[in-house]
Amino acid sequence: MQLHTAAVNDMVACLVRGSEGEDNWILAEVVSYNPATNKYEVDDIDEEQKERHTLSRRRVYPLPLMRANPEVNPEALYPKGSIVMALYPQTTCFYKAVINRLPTLATEEYEVLFEDPTYADGYSPPLMVAQRYVIQIKDVSKKK
Repeated sequence: MQLHTAAVNDMVACLVRGSEGEDNWILAEVVSYNPATNKYEVDDIDEEQKERHTLSRRRVYPLPLMRANPEVNPEALYPKGSIVMALYPQTTCFYKAVINRLPTLATEEYEVLFEDPTYADGYSPPLMVAQRYVIQIKDVSKKK
């Protein structure tokens, strides 16, 4: 099965190692892809970070290029209750979230609840996230 390869200038979600050894999903832009090594070079889009990362393909997740139209293709949407990764509003990081409400039009956003231990029920209040920034959770553990 041929997986989608993100093109130069495409926006992607990337799993990078933070300065304290923690893994973070960030929003980045593809600089290059080397099919021989299966590695991407990406730039963190965070204005303060502006770091370039070289990452294996399994740590890079291309973002959707088009929005799903619920009126034509409702099956293309994540069902309510799905656990996803979503870009937290006003940040450049993806976090685990639960789909709370689906878009009813192609131009609408998902309403999600982010996992957040500071709230009594473990989730943030509902927040709106654009369709292109809601992705399935990717397992990046090494194959045994």
